[in-house]
Amino acid sequence: MNALVLIALISLLQAPHFDMQGTINRVSSPSSMVIGNGTLNKTVVLDGIDASGLNNKQYNYLMSDIQGYLTGKRVLVNGSYIYFDLVGSYNAQSINRMIEKKISDLEQMSYLFCEGYDC
Repeated sequence: MNALVLIALISLLQAPHFDMQGTINRVSSPSSMVIGNGTLNKTVVLDGIDASGLNNKQYNYLMSDIQGYLTGKRVLVNGSYIYFDLVGSYNAQSINRMIEKKISDLEQMSYLFCEGYDC
Protein backbone atom coordinates (compact mmCIF):
# COMPACT_ATOMS: atom_id res chain seq x y z
CA MET A 1 0.00 0.00 0.00
CA ASN A 2 2.81 2.44 0.86
CA ALA A 3 4.45 1.77 -2.49
CA LEU A 4 1.25 2.78 -4.31
CA VAL A 5 1.09 6.06 -2.41
CA LEU A 6 4.75 6.72 -3.20
CA ILE A 7 4.20 6.07 -6.91
CA ALA A 8 1.23 8.45 -6.94
CA LEU A 9 3.27 11.17 -5.22
CA ILE A 10 6.19 10.76 -7.63
CA SER A 11 3.89 11.02 -10.65
CA LEU A 12 2.36 14.21 -9.24
CA LEU A 13 5.79 15.75 -8.74
CA GLN A 14 6.78 15.02 -12.34
CA ALA A 15 3.59 16.38 -13.90
CA PRO A 16 3.96 19.96 -15.10
CA HIS A 17 1.42 22.60 -14.17
CA PHE A 18 -0.82 23.64 -17.06
CA ASP A 19 -2.64 26.96 -17.27
CA MET A 20 -5.48 25.75 -19.43
CA GLN A 21 -6.99 22.68 -21.03
CA GLY A 22 -9.20 22.81 -24.10
CA THR A 23 -9.63 22.32 -27.82
CA ILE A 24 -7.98 24.20 -30.67
CA ASN A 25 -10.90 26.06 -32.27
CA ARG A 26 -8.91 28.07 -34.79
CA VAL A 27 -5.35 28.38 -36.05
CA SER A 28 -5.03 32.10 -36.80
CA SER A 29 -1.38 31.97 -37.84
CA PRO A 30 1.55 29.61 -37.26
CA SER A 31 2.16 31.42 -33.98
CA SER A 32 -1.40 32.08 -32.80
CA MET A 33 -4.22 29.70 -31.89
CA VAL A 34 -7.62 30.07 -30.29
CA ILE A 35 -8.16 27.50 -27.53
CA GLY A 36 -11.62 26.92 -26.12
CA ASN A 37 -12.64 25.01 -23.02
CA GLY A 38 -16.41 25.24 -23.30
CA THR A 39 -16.91 28.54 -21.49
CA LEU A 40 -13.84 30.53 -22.49
CA ASN A 41 -11.97 31.07 -25.74
CA LYS A 42 -8.42 32.29 -25.33
CA THR A 43 -5.90 33.28 -28.00
CA VAL A 44 -2.50 31.79 -27.25
CA VAL A 45 0.56 33.31 -28.92
CA LEU A 46 3.11 30.54 -29.28
CA ASP A 47 6.70 31.19 -28.29
CA GLY A 48 9.56 30.38 -30.67
CA ILE A 49 7.64 30.40 -33.96
CA ASP A 50 9.16 32.41 -36.83
CA ALA A 51 7.61 31.95 -40.26
CA SER A 52 9.13 35.14 -41.71
CA GLY A 53 11.51 33.16 -43.95
CA LEU A 54 8.68 31.52 -45.89
CA ASN A 55 7.37 32.79 -49.21
CA ASN A 56 3.60 33.01 -49.86
CA LYS A 57 3.29 29.49 -51.27
CA GLN A 58 5.21 27.97 -48.37
CA TYR A 59 3.17 29.97 -45.83
CA ASN A 60 -0.13 28.95 -47.41
CA TYR A 61 0.98 25.30 -47.49
CA LEU A 62 1.98 25.47 -43.82
CA MET A 63 -1.30 27.09 -42.79
CA SER A 64 -3.34 24.53 -44.72
CA ASP A 65 -1.35 21.72 -43.13
CA ILE A 66 -1.55 22.88 -39.52
CA GLN A 67 -5.16 24.10 -39.73
CA GLY A 68 -6.29 20.72 -41.02
CA TYR A 69 -4.21 18.79 -38.52
CA LEU A 70 -4.58 20.85 -35.34
CA THR A 71 -8.14 22.21 -35.42
CA GLY A 72 -10.31 20.18 -33.06
CA LYS A 73 -7.40 18.61 -31.14
CA ARG A 74 -7.49 18.50 -27.33
CA VAL A 75 -4.52 20.38 -25.86
CA LEU A 76 -2.93 21.59 -22.65
CA VAL A 77 -1.52 25.12 -22.44
CA ASN A 78 1.49 26.05 -20.32
CA GLY A 79 2.20 29.76 -20.78
CA SER A 80 2.96 30.21 -24.48
CA TYR A 81 3.53 26.49 -25.14
CA ILE A 82 0.85 24.04 -26.25
CA TYR A 83 0.96 20.27 -25.83
CA PHE A 84 -1.34 17.51 -27.10
CA ASP A 85 -3.67 16.26 -24.37
CA LEU A 86 -3.47 12.48 -24.37
CA VAL A 87 -5.65 10.27 -22.19
CA GLY A 88 -4.14 10.54 -18.72
CA SER A 89 -0.94 12.09 -20.03
CA TYR A 90 0.47 14.67 -22.42
CA ASN A 91 2.87 14.70 -25.34
CA ALA A 92 6.19 16.05 -24.02
CA GLN A 93 7.04 17.64 -27.39
CA SER A 94 5.26 20.95 -27.73
CA ILE A 95 3.16 21.91 -30.73
CA ASN A 96 5.46 24.95 -30.87
CA ARG A 97 8.41 22.68 -31.64
CA MET A 98 6.37 20.69 -34.17
CA ILE A 99 5.43 23.85 -36.11
CA GLU A 100 8.98 25.21 -35.98
CA LYS A 101 10.19 21.89 -37.44
CA LYS A 102 7.62 22.14 -40.26
CA ILE A 103 8.82 25.70 -41.01
CA SER A 104 12.45 24.55 -41.07
CA ASP A 105 11.57 21.68 -43.42
CA LEU A 106 9.70 24.06 -45.77
CA GLU A 107 12.63 26.48 -45.82
CA GLN A 108 14.99 23.64 -46.76
CA MET A 109 12.67 22.54 -49.58
CA SER A 110 12.26 26.04 -51.01
CA TYR A 111 12.96 24.79 -54.54
CA LEU A 112 9.55 23.05 -54.49
CA PHE A 113 7.80 26.36 -53.80
CA CYS A 114 9.57 28.63 -56.30
CA GLU A 115 7.80 31.82 -57.27
CA GLY A 116 8.61 32.98 -60.78
CA TYR A 117 12.04 32.24 -62.22
CA ASP A 118 14.21 33.24 -59.25
CA CYS A 119 14.88 29.70 -58.02
